Amino acid sequence: MVTSGDLPGLELPSFDAHSDLDGLGAVELPHPTQDLDGDGLLDTVTTGTDHAMQVWTDLDHDGFADHMTVVDSGGDYSAWEFHHNPDGTTAWVRTDEGHLGGK
Repeated sequence: MVTSGDLPGLELPSFDAHSDLDGLGAVELPHPTQDLDGDGLLDTVTTGTDHAMQVWTDLDHDGFADHMTVVDSGGDYSAWEFHHNPDGTTAWVRTDEGHLGGK
């Protein structure tokens, strides 16, 4: 697994499954390292700490993350999408959450 420590200059925020992304704003992904959707274009960066792993994905290839999934060391997970609202504001919206293993 590639982590943010493996990529010099990569300053992605670190979260766990219970974090609130309010006020985060757009997150730049200047150097994706994986192709999550299999289209042949690099779109994803995986970062992590001792407590959680984050998967940041730029599916529209505009240089900014539009999806983030986090799994913490206890098995809790959450998924977020970056939305551009009609009024010009933006927000990270939680799309899924739970616990691996269903417990």
